[in-house]
Amino acid sequence: MKKCPDCGMVIANQAIRCPKCKFDFAEDQGSATTVAPSAAAPVASAPVSGKKDLGILPMIDITKDNVMEHYNELKSSIIKRKTEFDHFIDFLENRTSWLTAPADTTGPLACEKGLLIRSVAVTKQLLRIKDTLMPQLDEESAIIMGLFHDVGKVGVEGKPLYLVEEKAPTTSALGLTSLRSVTASSSSAPTYTVNTKLACMNIGVRSLFLVSQYMLLSEDEAQAICYAAESDSINDNLAPCALVLSTAVKMQKSIYEISDVVAAYSFTTIK
Repeated sequence: MKKCPDCGMVIANQAIRCPKCKFDFAEDQGSATTVAPSAAAPVASAPVSGKKDLGILPMIDITKDNVMEHYNELKSSIIKRKTEFDHFIDFLENRTSWLTAPADTTGPLACEKGLLIRSVAVTKQLLRIKDTLMPQLDEESAIIMGLFHDVGKVGVEGKPLYLVEEKAPTTSALGLTSLRSVTASSSSAPTYTVNTKLACMNIGVRSLFLVSQYMLLSEDEAQAICYAAESDSINDNLAPCALVLSTAVKMQKSIYEISDVVAAYSFTTIK
């Protein structure tokens, strides 16, 4: 066991970040003090003066209006892997549909910015639960896995995965175009279809294909990105990173994107 030099909390030797005050042991090697196992319990349970234990914070409701603010906040948190991260972000933002693509062809996020909304929301989910499920998980690694687990949905440069489906106006028996149809079609929300000109591969594989061209990933990060949304396909062989990320994905898609579920079970969200 070792003691956090900032707040005094006693945690496991393998932990790289204090779950209470977020002290980063990797940046301050040698500062942490090893303590005897018998001393661990009373120190860990003692209140820390001046610090309030907030526990797991409520989930932030990510919407079209606030997604860019939270997205930029996540981007600014990447320090150690900033160069490769920024190169990939530049590619995504300037050469793909990353900032505008829908998350699906149907459902609540089958809309403009849907993919970005879900990616940011899943990352927020992962960050808020990782201290409980996996405190050893590095925050930058969590952000990279959370943001990019679904990035394959942008397709490739010049060929987005999801296309806006064009609705042909109806014509009468006399061959006249209905103005009412044209007006209704142009004013309604767009619908999307899958681009059949892309090489066929599942989203996780395409996500890993894109990320790995710009970023050096660990084996665990690669598995997490590839199988985050399809964890059942490899049964019980998930590494801890993939397990915690898939949990965040399921929570986001099955709970927080469905307003009726949030309301019925009183899940708290911050607007």
